Amino acid sequence: MTEPSSSAQGRRVLVAVVTGTVGERVQAWRAEHDPGQARRIPPHSTLAYWPPAVDGDGIGTLEAQVRHAFDLPVSVHCGAVHEFANAEHTFYVSLTATEALDRARTRLFDGTHVSMGTLTPWPWHITCVRRAHGRDLTALRNAATTLDFNDAWTVDTVAYLELRGDRYEPVAQWKV
Repeated sequence: MTEPSSSAQGRRVLVAVVTGTVGERVQAWRAEHDPGQARRIPPHSTLAYWPPAVDGDGIGTLEAQVRHAFDLPVSVHCGAVHEFANAEHTFYVSLTATEALDRARTRLFDGTHVSMGTLTPWPWHITCVRRAHGRDLTALRNAATTLDFNDAWTVDTVAYLELRGDRYEPVAQWKV
């Protein structure tokens, strides 16, 4: 059964897709512990929660902004799984050594090619279980200990996704 979405159809997000071994491990863990979200959206770290709605030639402008932001490869360190202190008890992989990613986010929002809106920084993370509220948190916390990475992930894929039905589908995707 697919988890009901609180997002409107057509909602778009800009994400760094977690690829490679890290992405495979996160996705396998998500498929076991949060299968609805694992089907809904690929493992990712969100770059822009509310990117501009662009189509046609606007996609090229958005790509130019993404390439401006990610002018060099960006690597971060993936650590252990933690739990946000929110009502949903969101579980996430912690990301550290994010200085280069912070600089990329600043460039992403600098409006050089397209306005991405106002930059409001958030903690970098890769969501593993979006909503654990009402679930066996002790079991999830125990399972989360098996996903400790102590590994690097290089951002190499950025995707502009749109919610269609019960899944986010790519409108555009770029190798950086």
